[in-house]
Amino acid sequence: MATPEKKSNSVLPKISRSLAYRTLFLVVVVGGMIYGLEWFLQHRSDLGALRESNTVGWVSAIQYMPEGYQQAVLIEPNGTIHKDPGYVAKTNDRDVTWSPHGNFLYFASDRAEHNFNIYRWSPGSNEAAEQRTIGTRSRGNLRFSVQTEEKDSEAKGLLTTGGLVQEFDPNNSSTAQVLPPSQKEISQSQGDESGTESQFEGIYGTLGTSFREGQWCGGHRYIAAIMEREAGESLILQDMQPVDGKLPTPKPLVTGEHIEIAINPKDGNIVYCLQNFQWPTATPPADKNGKPIKKPFVNAIGVLSPTEQPITLSANNGQLLFSSPSISSDGKSIAVIVSTVKNGEVQIGGLATFPTSNDPQFKPLRLQGEFHEPSWSPDGQHIVASIKLPGKPYSIYAIPSDGSSAPINLTGDKGDFRYPRYSPQQKSN
Repeated sequence: MATPEKKSNSVLPKISRSLAYRTLFLVVVVGGMIYGLEWFLQHRSDLGALRESNTVGWVSAIQYMPEGYQQAVLIEPNGTIHKDPGYVAKTNDRDVTWSPHGNFLYFASDRAEHNFNIYRWSPGSNEAAEQRTIGTRSRGNLRFSVQTEEKDSEAKGLLTTGGLVQEFDPNNSSTAQVLPPSQKEISQSQGDESGTESQFEGIYGTLGTSFREGQWCGGHRYIAAIMEREAGESLILQDMQPVDGKLPTPKPLVTGEHIEIAINPKDGNIVYCLQNFQWPTATPPADKNGKPIKKPFVNAIGVLSPTEQPITLSANNGQLLFSSPSISSDGKSIAVIVSTVKNGEVQIGGLATFPTSNDPQFKPLRLQGEFHEPSWSPDGQHIVASIKLPGKPYSIYAIPSDGSSAPINLTGDKGDFRYPRYSPQQKSN
């Protein structure tokens, strides 16, 4: 009698493999959906931050209206002027600054709540600038790190409000107090900060009464901050890396009647312009014989480093004033306004360039005239500045940095334009 043939079970592994593939595919799809949902929930309030704009060669500026009001504008290389469609008549824009890669222009404006808040304008759209902060305290002097590698959609900046320095996140409109350090969490507030108490106690109280400006420097480890004093200003350096859970004591750098700074994008050093040097205390320091030490200079331009010795590029006993420093993207050159002082009267003398180090091969640029607020192009080929000619309003000029040809008037006779800033965006290779 023949033995019945047994059926093969080879089909079962095939079914198992098919089921496993389907399960794996389902897991991947579900995982992707969950990740996508989480990403959307994190960015849904600010999808505008993902926009990109072509702003190579563009210049931002402030246009002064005949009535005295101010409006932020954008100027293309060919002189075309763009105005924010959301501007409200008889209000003021100020403190223009670009996002690190030039996709957005930020500025402070009082157009909505009669106090200054931060707005973000996308040059690549025809939409009005978006209000990114709210509250009853005015905000301004927004600065992004010149050394950051973050995308514009992720970059955070430093601003000042109520005499404090706060870190500002444009994506969720939140602010976090960083200077002076507080013992309690004040930030991540999105509304009114009227309950915030003054934090100026201890060492900060000996350095100044409030903060005017703060900028990241030294590889995003330090903050260089200008503090206002009862008479004059002081520049301090705050190491933001905690030691045993506490920030180190702030370091006073220089003190004077007025101070302006710029940060070198390559090494993170501080370039400063100081007017009327002051000792940090009311009583000047004394030498070993008890006699007051003479001031080292009156006005100066120099370089300060968190870790190296300071460099004085130029100093004098009051004959010249230096202001509005701007550093080239390669970190090698400084553009600055030089003014003369005669019989107590300040006269704008012109535009000059200095090396950021003692470079004997450096070829300086010296131009006479009433120049204001220089700004380097990312490729280092031009310096943009506002120029005041006799009997005419301020105009924006693009100036060849080697002085090889005449400046080009970008705004012509279209109005009164000041505070130009080149977009940091460069041509892609």
